[in-house]
Amino acid sequence: MPQTPVISTRSDDHFGTRLQSRREGFDLSISDLSASTHIREDYIAAIERLDETKLPAIGYALGFVRTYAQALGLDGDVAVKDYKADIALTRVPLRDAPHVILTRQLRLPRGFVSALSVATVALMVGVWYGTQSEAIAAPTTTPTTVLPEFAALEPAAPVLTDGLFTLRTTAPSWIKISDASGTAMISRIFVTGETWQGPTDGGYVVSVRDAGAVELYDGAALIGTLGAAGQPIDGLTLSRDLPTAERP
Repeated sequence: MPQTPVISTRSDDHFGTRLQSRREGFDLSISDLSASTHIREDYIAAIERLDETKLPAIGYALGFVRTYAQALGLDGDVAVKDYKADIALTRVPLRDAPHVILTRQLRLPRGFVSALSVATVALMVGVWYGTQSEAIAAPTTTPTTVLPEFAALEPAAPVLTDGLFTLRTTAPSWIKISDASGTAMISRIFVTGETWQGPTDGGYVVSVRDAGAVELYDGAALIGTLGAAGQPIDGLTLSRDLPTAERP
């Protein structure tokens, strides 16, 4: 049987280019993103080009897409759905592909069509009755709102408690947080208003791309930002006394 030819209907604006634009908007190179997500650079480039031939099996590829999107502050589930939808658009069969012509005719038993018609009507009535019964029995629910594509997250306001340090972003910024042993706990982009909290005696070490966009709270008291606007900081131990911080 001849295979149906396949054409690509992908435009210049697709899931991969939108991811690339967002990454570049954060002034991140592919190398930067690879270092923070542990995804190979060639895989990141393939995701942005929507080139599934350069990616591993679909299960692994979707995992990379989810991690990439979450590192940019996006909803991972929405990103996976958008990736799968755009990939599907690259495999649309041609309408003028040759049709398959059967060389043998299938003969149905006498009365088969009539019996099939009766069975179909009975099935439709049964489905309709079941649907109506479920509709009457089921409580009214509010439709779930679908997240808009690449919508910014809206983090809940944190509870500022004594004994806890709170980091809060006033603008998007990449943040890496390590514990006292040096083990990285978080390494991704925080969206505006996103927070992180940890005990004040935890010995946490942070690195940020824009220190002026990250505020430090001791309990409910604002200590100040981690540094000047646009200033990158590497390996800063959180404490109540930060000489580089801009205080209110």
